[in-house]
Amino acid sequence: MRNPAPLVLTLALAVAALVLILRKPDEASPAAATSPPPAEQTPDPGAAAPEDSTQEALPPSPWPHEVSDIPADPAIVFGKLGNGMRYVILPNAEPPERVSVRLHIGAGSLMEADDQQGLAHFLEHMVFNGTEHFKAGELVPRMQRLGIAFGAHVNAFTSFDQTVYSLDLPDLSDSTLDLAFNVMRDFADGAQLATDEIDKERGVILAEMNSRDSIGYRILKKQFKALLPDSLIARRFPIGEEEIIRGAPRERFVDFYQNYYVPSRMTFVVVGAIDPAAMRKRIESAFGGMTGPEDPGADPQLGDYTPPATQEPLVFTDAELPATSLGLTCIKPYEDRIDNRENRADLMRLSLAHSMLGRRFDRIAEGAESPIVEGSASRQQLFRAVTVGSVDVTVTDGRLDEAVVVLENEFRRAKEHGFTEAELAEAKANILNYYQQQVANRDSRRSDELSSMIVTAINERDVLSSPETDLEVLQGFLGDITPKDCHSAFLDFWKDTHPRLVMTAKEAPADVAKTLSARFAEAAAMPVEPPVEMEVKAFAYTDFGTAGTVAEREDVKDLGVTRLTLSNGVTVNLKPTDYDKNRISLMARIGHGRLLMDKDKVGLAEFATAVVNEGGIGEHSAEELRRILAGRNVGTGFSVGDGHFSLAGTTTPDDLQLQLQLMAAQVLHPGTREEAISQFRRTVPMLFQQLKHNPDGAMQDMFAWLHGDDPRFEFPDSPDKVLSLRAEDIDSWLARDFTPGRIELNVVGDFELEKTIPLVLATFGALPDRPAAGRDRLSDPVQSVDFPTPPQEKDYTYSSRIERALSLVIWKVPGPRGNEEQFRRFNLLADIVADRLREEVREKLGASYSPGAGAGGSRELEDFGFLMAQSTGKPGDTQALTDASRRIAAELAAKGATEDELTRAKTPMLADLEKSLRDNSYWLQSVLNGSTDDPHRLELARSRIDDVRSITLAEINELAKRYLTQDNTITVTILPEP
Repeated sequence: MRNPAPLVLTLALAVAALVLILRKPDEASPAAATSPPPAEQTPDPGAAAPEDSTQEALPPSPWPHEVSDIPADPAIVFGKLGNGMRYVILPNAEPPERVSVRLHIGAGSLMEADDQQGLAHFLEHMVFNGTEHFKAGELVPRMQRLGIAFGAHVNAFTSFDQTVYSLDLPDLSDSTLDLAFNVMRDFADGAQLATDEIDKERGVILAEMNSRDSIGYRILKKQFKALLPDSLIARRFPIGEEEIIRGAPRERFVDFYQNYYVPSRMTFVVVGAIDPAAMRKRIESAFGGMTGPEDPGADPQLGDYTPPATQEPLVFTDAELPATSLGLTCIKPYEDRIDNRENRADLMRLSLAHSMLGRRFDRIAEGAESPIVEGSASRQQLFRAVTVGSVDVTVTDGRLDEAVVVLENEFRRAKEHGFTEAELAEAKANILNYYQQQVANRDSRRSDELSSMIVTAINERDVLSSPETDLEVLQGFLGDITPKDCHSAFLDFWKDTHPRLVMTAKEAPADVAKTLSARFAEAAAMPVEPPVEMEVKAFAYTDFGTAGTVAEREDVKDLGVTRLTLSNGVTVNLKPTDYDKNRISLMARIGHGRLLMDKDKVGLAEFATAVVNEGGIGEHSAEELRRILAGRNVGTGFSVGDGHFSLAGTTTPDDLQLQLQLMAAQVLHPGTREEAISQFRRTVPMLFQQLKHNPDGAMQDMFAWLHGDDPRFEFPDSPDKVLSLRAEDIDSWLARDFTPGRIELNVVGDFELEKTIPLVLATFGALPDRPAAGRDRLSDPVQSVDFPTPPQEKDYTYSSRIERALSLVIWKVPGPRGNEEQFRRFNLLADIVADRLREEVREKLGASYSPGAGAGGSRELEDFGFLMAQSTGKPGDTQALTDASRRIAAELAAKGATEDELTRAKTPMLADLEKSLRDNSYWLQSVLNGSTDDPHRLELARSRIDDVRSITLAEINELAKRYLTQDNTITVTILPEP
């Protein structure tokens, strides 16, 4: 199992962790495709930090590209208003007729005074609660009526050094653009900050503070304080302090807003299908009249970053931590580097070194008796204040002494002996491929992803260069980098750092620091041998025998889908698209999945998923495959569904043949190697530790109960039951239902149809014969489970001192299988319930930060569907949360929704449906997947938008009246144990 949990909580991971902590729960994270894979992803340019360790007071001027030998993307329009506000405009075609806007403010929690801790984030909430153009409570409904959903399309986040507001617009109409620019201008300087609205929002902030609380977060704060004891960073976590949240007077909000929400700290970003000249005029009109104070707020004195002189290991313990981690961490002065070719080359050499060291930990972790589960190496710069280096491993339970040796020896092996040609070749191939793919995919980049990427670059003071320029710069130095260069970069970074050993663990003896020091010294006295050059084998699966033929072909022209039945019984659905350049998504749907799983092998689905994904294929281990496939866009993910197995992957036109070969080989020879089983078993204690101390464990038990406690849908209640599973259990199951099972192969993306069919025939078409296609399995009795009969109440507990409880109210409804049209209406009804929960539970009661509702069910199981309302809050508030959900349902059942509520739910849904038409994952997952068994899925794709438009209030209210009743209600409470 790869990366079973976020186990390593070191300072080097602080930035990423805190973004997750502070971001709204339903905001999409920036796409991974916007950042290259190594730890040191991009240089950290910016103005030099003054010697007194303060940050520069204002954003850099000129733009970073104006002081660099790397040019900016010529498609980007840069500008600056007379008041100092900057803007970035980028025309972009995907999705069509859409635009994304971002307002970046170079101010966050670091700018707060002692009596303002948490107010930067609090302000982010307050701009939604009454501004110059929108009274309190008006903004969200106004946006919904235009198709802008709160959370999904409008959101914000606050970090240590920035606040960002996001709007993704569903169209380019004047009304939508007018609202967007009015909203963003109001966020910038039009917030009313009414005292009564501040007081109402205090509960929401406290509820968010509760929802964000975790053992990992608490440990992270302790690590900051220990490693940066004299730094303001350790005392300015963005969520703030409860006492200040409860009592800060209005004038402290106003002070921060007026002093830091100033034009000179703002950058406005517009990306989409727009005319730059028209956007420039709108920006000038909307923001040109802004003014700032004569003496705006300056950046703070961030304090001393000199690490303590002691080298004694730091030990952090908490009984709820999932695992033990060890890290070597160094704190270095911030290095001011402009983003130019020389510095990109310097940072790349170190990045490659850290990547190669991380891969060594990967190989060690794959050993059958390895003392570590995973490992990594990285360098990060925090807020242009300090540079952090970290080498980390997650420890196999009970193997601490050996893990210390692995950590010390591998770190020292890299220092003493450097890296091999084969290691470097693999790392280079992967990074070069990444940049090449950015160029190939340029025209397919999504505006929302691009706008978020631009904001990140602005905050990091990176040059906004084009993918072509990035590749050209990389190619200018990558080929010349040698193992010796990477070794030198590694030594230069880590020299004279005296890295400190940091340990986090569930428990540790009182003298563990002394023991760690002694063990580390013993390890340091051991000789380490140079790394051995690794052989890269040839891929063994290029010939599957006689290619199959096409037995039947149907061209569904209005959907652009070609459906094939091959001579061996495999069915194939092919949809070429042109809106995701150089990317192809594949999914093979195989056999029956959980439905034919042995009921006496509880947990076998999870065990098989982990082992097969790390077990390689017949002739190649997973580690061999990583070396063989370095620099190629090839890979598979194995999963077990309710009624099928799945093999999925994403590739490019150049690598499509290899991707099909890999998938076909995995069908015939799924790997269940002992090293993969050993890896999984080493994660089991961590997994159960997480389930024990996290409400997710109770949620898992609840969903098993909703499946009638059918063993196929349960997870074992003890580690011993999981550890008793063997390779032969997987082999037996796959041998009867996966390797010989019926196959539906779906391919969507940028490919040429007639060139692709022969590749499919030579791989999947050459497999042994399959069962007949299109067999109707609707009447198969194993496809049913016993949903609990309402009304019922159920309580679950988990063990934690974090005071977080969940209220879940569930209504049984018909499932989506063969019932998709009605289920769309349940989704709309759920959206209306969710919006009422937002108004009642979040805005009025302030008892839950992010209450919500949704319709869920299974396309595989017969009549398995439900509508669920969920609220997270304090244990003492669960009854109030449950009562609110039940009351909202009862009111809807008795009185129905309003036409305005239906409009505010339907309009954003229609906007998302229109957008999904240019999304490969929609066609793959929602249309083609399973269409062999259920050809009606194609008709659903044709009619869904018109169907949603046709939904009437009477239909929604009839469903509410029929299903949101007291006698159809199941109430579940999840509480931490006393």
